[in-house]
Order: sequence, then C-alpha cells, then structure tokens
Amino acid sequence: MVADPKSPRRRFRLTLSQRVPLTIALVLSLSGLAYTAVAVNAVTRALTAQSEQEVSNVHAAIDALVQTEYNDIVAYRNDALEKRKQSLRDIAAPIAASLDEFAAAAESGELTTAQAQARSLDMVKRVRFGNDDYFFVYDLDLNAIGHPDDRIQGRNLSDMQDADGRYLVREARDLVLTQGSGYLEYRWERLDGALPSPKIGYMFLYEPWDWLVGTGVYVDDVDAEVQQRLTAIESGLQQTFADLTFAGDGFFLVLDRAGDVVASGSPAVSAAAQTAAGQQAIASILATAPTQTGVELTTTIQAPWSPDGDDAWRVQTSTTGGDLDWVLVSAVNERKLAAPARALAIGMALTAVLVILVGLTLGVLLSRRITKPVDSIARAATSLADGTFDPAALDTAAQRKDELGDLARTVRTMGIEIVERERRLQEQVQQLSVQIDRAKVAAEVQEITESDYFQRLKSRSRELRDRDD
Repeated sequence: MVADPKSPRRRFRLTLSQRVPLTIALVLSLSGLAYTAVAVNAVTRALTAQSEQEVSNVHAAIDALVQTEYNDIVAYRNDALEKRKQSLRDIAAPIAASLDEFAAAAESGELTTAQAQARSLDMVKRVRFGNDDYFFVYDLDLNAIGHPDDRIQGRNLSDMQDADGRYLVREARDLVLTQGSGYLEYRWERLDGALPSPKIGYMFLYEPWDWLVGTGVYVDDVDAEVQQRLTAIESGLQQTFADLTFAGDGFFLVLDRAGDVVASGSPAVSAAAQTAAGQQAIASILATAPTQTGVELTTTIQAPWSPDGDDAWRVQTSTTGGDLDWVLVSAVNERKLAAPARALAIGMALTAVLVILVGLTLGVLLSRRITKPVDSIARAATSLADGTFDPAALDTAAQRKDELGDLARTVRTMGIEIVERERRLQEQVQQLSVQIDRAKVAAEVQEITESDYFQRLKSRSRELRDRDD
C-alpha cells in the first residue's frame, strides 16, 4: 500500500498532562543548577578570601615576631660592640699617657728622640690584654714600625687589603687625620695565623711623632652569640610551623635570599629542597617574592613536594626586610582549598535532585488536578464532533469552583444545547422528508391518472359499466 504523499506526517506530540510535569522538572533543574553554580562560586571566593586573610594575619604575626627577635639581637650586638669600643678607648688611654712620658723625656733631654721612640715602640709591641690582643704603630707613610706580628713588622702597608678587599690601613690613616681618633670594623688574621675574624679597631693619631697608634679586639664571640640567637629564632619558628597547619596540608616556610630553608612546617619541603626540582621551585618563589616589607604577593606553582603529585599550590610571600631579609612563604594546595566548595557542590547537587524529585511528584499531582478536567473538557468537545457527547462526563469538572469549573459548566451547557438543537433539526428533517414523500406520491398518482393508458382503462371501465346497466 502506497502512502498518500499529500497526507500530513504525524509528528510526536506531548499531551498537556505530559508537558506540565516536564516543564516543572526543567524549571526546577535549571534553577537548581543556577543556584548551585552561584553558591559554589560564592563559597569558593569566600573561602579563598578567608584563607588569604588568615594567611596574611599569620604573615604579619610571624613578621612582627621575627622583627622583634631580630631587633633584640641587633640591640644586643650593638650594645656588645659599644662596650668593646669603650673598653678599647679605656685601654688605649694608658698607652697614650706612656707615649707622652717618653716624648716628655725626649723633650727634656733625658732621652734622645730616637731612644724615646725606640723604647715607646718596644713598650707598645709588648702590651697584651684580653684574648692576646695587642697594639700596633704605623707612621703616616703606612710603614709598620711597631707591630708584634713579624709578618707585618717593617713592611709598608699602603697597598695591603684585608680579607674583604678593603685598603684598611689607608682607611685608618684617613680616619685619624680627619677625626683624630675613631673606630673601624674589619676582618683580620689572628697572630696564630688563623682565618680572618671580625674585629673592631680603635686608632688615634699621636701628633708629637705623627704616629698612627691602634689596637683592636676580635668580636667573633659576639657574632657567635648573635648566630646562636638567630639559630634559636629558627628553631622556634621550626617548632611553631610544625604545629601550625591550615587548609588541609598547608604550611609556612622561611627562606633566605640564597634559597636556603631557614624554617619549614613541612618535612616534605625540607626534603624536596635537596633536589633539583625542589631548588627550582624555591627559586621560582624567590623570583616573585617582594623586596619591600608590608607587601604580599600571590602566585601559583607546581610544587614537587606535593604528596599527590605535581599539584598546583597557591603561594603567598612577604619579606622581613632589613639586614635579615628573610622571605616568609605560605603554601596552600589549591585542590585542598577547593575541597569544601566541591563538597558543597555535591551536597547541593544531591539536594537539588531531591528537590526536583519532590517538585516533580508534587507537579505531577498538581498537573493531574489541572489537566484532568482539561482532558475531560477536550474529550467532551471531541464527542460533540462525533455525536457521542455525554453531559455526565463533565459533572466532576463542573463541580470545581475555579475557571476550569466555569469552562466545564459552559461546555456542558453548550453541549446540551447543541445536542438538543441537533435532535430538533433531525426531527425537522424527518418531517420534511415525509412531506416530500407525500408530494412525490401525489405527483406520481397524478402522472399515472393523466396518462393515455390510464385514460383508456378508465374509458374502457366506464363502457363496461354502462353495458352492464
């Protein structure tokens, strides 16, 4: 059988009772997705801002702690050095007094100037104090005319440089010629030939003979105490960081500008710092770290110390500044930071599914309450077309007190009127048909009686009747 090409193709159509629940489900789904996306985004931003603020507070607290401790160390060192300077000035005073006595003896003729100077130099070379500390004498041409170290005695020191490349003897001469006396901090070898050690020197110009007289004390013990106190700060930070965790496995870290780990709250970081990948990560952190105090910068790196692989880590850096110049680092695993938002998203998704199911159930029930009378009205309208209309089919819908009830009652009344009108019309048609049939019969009878054949029969019948009479 070939289909009629002119007949329209039947397309799939949803009924009203199907469209209403689907529409409700679609609206609930879209609203649930939109609400979940907005809420998760807001929570993520809030958690990130809160984490950054908490980290910033810890940065500020650690910076204040380190600065306080370091300032105490600096104050200790300055105080210790000031005491050493005062002691050098006090120790140099008797030397100057002794030189004055020899100069007075030369002036009075008791000694010649050469004798007085020779005895003065011998006296100065033999003086010892403290930890085998000594005095020395240079002339203004920078010849060592009185030095206990045979490696230096008698040499011209104008081109001598200390361990840091400074022309220290020239600086000493310039100091006494401009100020009369003063202090220099430098590094110098001990008499036993040990490596250069930090030292404070006190120099003064002995004007009668144009001598530069000086002495100094080694301060490596002060620096050792300073280093010990710095180590104590580092140990304290190490313990503090070990007890401080946030955002899952987040941690704090202190680096110096050379890339060495001063203190770390993560053993994995300390271990990774010994590897090439760890050193590269530390170098990238230092490259983006601020150089000014009070500034915090945030960056993201792929850290090799992550226990779950090369996860992305959000890194905030600040600096203590000053001579210490440590870099304070906080690191947060971005995956762990986003975990609460993901958990919230899952919870909200499950809640949205539950809401959709409940809403869909209620929607189906509600839609049935709405669509059932609509369907009955639609069926009633269809039955009017095929002549099977039954007013009783609308009784339930007509009992409603809303617009659907009004429509059902109207359709029922209209249907009754249409049925009644159609019945009357059919009766009229039937009556008309009877009248038409009677007229037709009369016409046919008239046609028969008026025919020639009927007239002949009639005439013949009359003749027969007359004959019988």
